[in-house]
Amino acid sequence: MKVLKNCKIFDPIVGLSRFNQDIIYDNKNILNIKKSSNENYENFEQIDIKGRTIFPGLIDIHVHFREPGETHKEDISSGSAAAAKGGYTTVVMMPNSYPPLDSEETIGGIYENINESNVNIYISPCISVGRKGKELVNFENLINKFEDIIFGFSDDGDFFDDQKLIANALDILGQNFPLMQHPELLTNQNYNGSINEGKMSEKYNLIGRPASAEINAVKNNLDVLSNHSGWIHFQHLSTMGAIKEISSFKHNNKVTSEVTPHHLFLDEEEFEYFLDPKLKVNPPIRTNIDKDYCLKSLNDGIVDVIASDHAPHSHQDKENEFKECMSGISWLENAFGFVSKNAGYEFSVNKMSYMPGKIFEKCFNKKIGIIKEGYSPDFFVIDDHEWNLNKDKLASKSSNYIFNTQKQGNVNLKGEPIMTICSGNQIYNSGEII
Repeated sequence: MKVLKNCKIFDPIVGLSRFNQDIIYDNKNILNIKKSSNENYENFEQIDIKGRTIFPGLIDIHVHFREPGETHKEDISSGSAAAAKGGYTTVVMMPNSYPPLDSEETIGGIYENINESNVNIYISPCISVGRKGKELVNFENLINKFEDIIFGFSDDGDFFDDQKLIANALDILGQNFPLMQHPELLTNQNYNGSINEGKMSEKYNLIGRPASAEINAVKNNLDVLSNHSGWIHFQHLSTMGAIKEISSFKHNNKVTSEVTPHHLFLDEEEFEYFLDPKLKVNPPIRTNIDKDYCLKSLNDGIVDVIASDHAPHSHQDKENEFKECMSGISWLENAFGFVSKNAGYEFSVNKMSYMPGKIFEKCFNKKIGIIKEGYSPDFFVIDDHEWNLNKDKLASKSSNYIFNTQKQGNVNLKGEPIMTICSGNQIYNSGEII
């Protein structure tokens, strides 16, 4: 038995702020929450957090840990450490590794590392063999073998657009596992686009990635979904048009979706004076109108969660010429602080803990994302102050985090994670991964 003493519990679902609370738990469940007292708690493992604020552990359903194949950028161990440092207790790995996660062999090769991680790791194996969009993976075999860690299926990085195969996949998976789609229906002309099509692509004479590519991809999938009983999760939505398309499907639990911190709070005006490689992402940072609509849609419940799309790259990969450099931003260590600075704690916890927890409950009947009796003992504690990420003290192998932007200057963060507890075990404390 363990107890966290003298907690200020911040949980917008159960009650925003509960002061002077003791949380009693084991490695599976929160057992009791009660007013702090002089109770001795003899034979309990005790941690006194001295009135600091504690939140339900963060949940990220879209990360890249680069294992296997690109472990110089990140691996399961370093990615887990970055997650723990950022307050995350549960993450979902994408399959676009080398080789991709499309078979028993490739998934089996990382299974032990996943189980040894200090955070809860799930995976989304490929929808198609080799992520080539031509042949479905053997869903049944993968589920039978790895059901305990499979969250959904994704060809992340590529849009899976074969409507007949999508229909087959939806029929097989039903409501049990989502098809997690990267919605960009690109043409040969814009496949290598590196920036939002429009003002900035014209300014710098670059191939753009149009908003229509995302909108048409979403329409493509919704056309199929309307006649089938499955579930599609749209990843990193970035455009007003695409979000409007999904709004009519929210009533039937057939669609969920995510946005990233960068699509919520950054826009293409960041490129007004120069092309910053660290802000190159797919889909690209869009217009101010798109950005504001993403935020509105989260608040309105049309979009469900914030997912980081944590995409670590080497220094060499990100410092090339803009159109040649790799796309992606690392986020795990500063996502909470970035979102909280821009939108507050209540919004952050709701969209980064509670709402992704509801999706996990649908998939696994797993109770996470709330500080309440019967839920998993996943927490993180903050120092309630403004802070900046230290490039010299990163847990991740890669440093392509956002430290400053043209418009904002230094990126100030709010609420620094100083302790993380996952499944009842302390995994991070004051700069040290445990």
